[in-house]
Amino acid sequence: ASASPQAEEALRAARAAHAAAPSEETAIWVGRRLGYLGRYQEAVDWYGEALATWPESYRLLRHRGHRWITLRRFDRAEADLEAAWELARTQPDQDEPDGAPNAFGVPRSSDHGNILYHWALALYLQGRFEEALVAWERCLFFSQVNDDQLCAATYWTVLTLWRLDRDDAAARLLE
Repeated sequence: ASASPQAEEALRAARAAHAAAPSEETAIWVGRRLGYLGRYQEAVDWYGEALATWPESYRLLRHRGHRWITLRRFDRAEADLEAAWELARTQPDQDEPDGAPNAFGVPRSSDHGNILYHWALALYLQGRFEEALVAWERCLFFSQVNDDQLCAATYWTVLTLWRLDRDDAAARLLE
């Protein structure tokens, strides 16, 4: 399937914005636009180049970690997301702009929530359920900001508890 002309134009615009005024934010949007087009390895490579300029960017690490998950490179995702958390955890949590905003234009996730969500997912997908549970529980804390985040984090936490044969704890969480 071919990419929509709108998605291609959004990538061109993101590249132009970055070329005109390079920043962590514009670099993130080029990578996101590549990902939306299914160009995941190119997005990972782009984030790697951007990290050479902004090596302490937990946001770039978060987005590259997400794309490593898409590419099923869970070990690399884990490394990026763990590093992102170490850099972000002492910073104030902030709303993360959505690539496909809802009708109200209200962001439905945060930096901390997204880092922890994807880190926990990378651990879960490697079958490391005890470690994933710790990350999901952290993620639940930051997911209290809205029902979308809370639903997603609860879902995966319950799946993890079931994998650990902790059905009672899963039932309590669902209550």
